[in-house]
Amino acid sequence: MHAKLLVAAVALAFIAGQSAAQPAAPAAEQQASESTLVRYQKVVDFDYVKPLATLPRKVEEGALFIDSRPEARRYDIGHIPGAINLPDTQFEKMSHLLPQDKARELIFYCQGPSCDLSAKSALKAEALGYTNIKVYEGGLPDWEARGENASVSLDFILKALEEKADIVLIDARPARRVANEGTIPGAINISDTNFDKETDKLPADKSKEIIYFCQGFACDLSEKSAKKAKALGYTKVRTFPEGHPAYVAATGGAKAADRFSSVPADQLLQDVLLFLQRSAKDGESPA
Repeated sequence: MHAKLLVAAVALAFIAGQSAAQPAAPAAEQQASESTLVRYQKVVDFDYVKPLATLPRKVEEGALFIDSRPEARRYDIGHIPGAINLPDTQFEKMSHLLPQDKARELIFYCQGPSCDLSAKSALKAEALGYTNIKVYEGGLPDWEARGENASVSLDFILKALEEKADIVLIDARPARRVANEGTIPGAINISDTNFDKETDKLPADKSKEIIYFCQGFACDLSEKSAKKAKALGYTKVRTFPEGHPAYVAATGGAKAADRFSSVPADQLLQDVLLFLQRSAKDGESPA
C-alpha cells in the first residue's frame, strides 16, 4: 500500500513539474528567435528622425528614408512620408534607387524592433560604399504610435480609384486652387484653413478610411488636416503626400490615364519625383 502511494506521489510530482515548465518554453523560443535577428550598430530613435521626416521638406535633399518592407503588403498601405521603397529581398535588383552621393544620410526602417530587414539593407548599403547610414529601429509602428501620419503610395491611390475602393479622399488645398486646377476624381475639398468650419463634410462613421492630400511634399496642409481628423476620433486616417501634382504627373489627368497603363511602376515613380522636384525649383507655392 505504501509503495503504491509512493509511486502515485512521484507520478503527480512529475506531471506537476512538466506543467510548470511548459509556460517557459515560448519565452525561451522567443529569446532564441530575437538573438538571431541582424542588428546594425548605428540606431536612431523617433526624436532624431522626426525633424528630418516632417513635411514640408525637399525629399531630394537631406536624409533619405528607405522602407525595407515588401511593397504591396506593407509600403503601399502605409509608410513614413517621403520614404522610398527598397524591399530588402530585392535590394540588389533595385539598388539603383539609392542616391549617387554616397555621403548622403540614409535612414532605413521596417516594422519595428522585431524586424531586421532594415538592418540587413543597411549592411548591404554599407558594402556598396555608403558612409552615412542609420537604422530607425522603432520603424513605422513607433512613428504611428507617436501620433504621426502614415502615408499611402501613388500605386495605392491609382488602384483605389480603379477598383472604386470604399475610401474618402480629401483635398486639403484652398478652394480657389481646387477650382482652378481640379482635384483627384471623387475627392471632396475641405481646406485645412477652413477645417473647423467644414467638419460636417466628414463622414459620420469615424471608422471610415480617410486619405488627405494637397500639393506635394512642399505642402503640409494634408498633414495638419489628418491630425485634426484624428483628434476628432477618426481612426483610419492616412495621407498621400505626393498629392495632386503626382496624380496629374502619373495620369495627365483623368483623360490621359490610358497613356500610362504600360509604363513600368518604377519608371512612373521616378517621373513623378522629377515632376515634384521641378515644381519645387520653380518656387511653386504649396497653397
